[in-house]
Amino acid sequence: GADLRDGTMYGQGLAAIALCEAYAMSHEVTLKGLAQQAVDFVVHAQDKKGGGWRYEPGQPGDTTVTGWQLMALKSAQMAQLNVPSPTFFMAQRFLDSVSSEYGSRYGYLSPLSQKNPGKTTTAIGLLSRMYTGWRRGRPALVRGVALLDEWGPSKTNMYFNYYATQVLCHWGGPQWERWNPKMREYLIATQAASGHEAGSWYFSDRHGDKGGRLYNTAMAVMILEVYYRYMPLYNREAVGENSRERKMDE
Repeated sequence: GADLRDGTMYGQGLAAIALCEAYAMSHEVTLKGLAQQAVDFVVHAQDKKGGGWRYEPGQPGDTTVTGWQLMALKSAQMAQLNVPSPTFFMAQRFLDSVSSEYGSRYGYLSPLSQKNPGKTTTAIGLLSRMYTGWRRGRPALVRGVALLDEWGPSKTNMYFNYYATQVLCHWGGPQWERWNPKMREYLIATQAASGHEAGSWYFSDRHGDKGGRLYNTAMAVMILEVYYRYMPLYNREAVGENSRERKMDE
């Protein structure tokens, strides 16, 4: 495949997402080959024993790198590119290895301790579970969504906010109705309005300080456009469930 890392597998996942979504939106045939090759490299780089991804191909996985690769693979599926089914099955094995409380919370390299709430990794893990096939009625998913609802949007951690916004947008219901106005209005209120920084965002935390204003702005924009980019997974049209499956979930 096409190695587009320019550093680590974070770069590969993001590049693959951009290519797959550009191809899906434009149907530009000149993008198709490179998008497929980017996905092929993601598949190649998976840890074939543990099922996750980390900085280098074949390394035992961590939750954050794995989350970006699964989003890339989901974008590839939506673009009707080839994604081998075993890749998703192996990813579930990794998610099992870092889960706690029956799958409602997630750690980084291992299950969470009682002292670590693991907000960001929990949001990533829950979205990954949605993408690997968990149904809406699964008790662990219900509990995980309740945690995100309880925590609410972060004032500084846009990494958490990005994944949690996707989870709750797909989930819908009162949890999304509580989350979305808070998240949206906070970002609108904190956008820089003057000088050379106009239109950008900056939040100081361990990710924001390293990524700088470009990172913060990119994350804020992606949060605000989540519901323009994705059809909620649990809409009937999105998941293609038959009536019996819907009844079982309810």
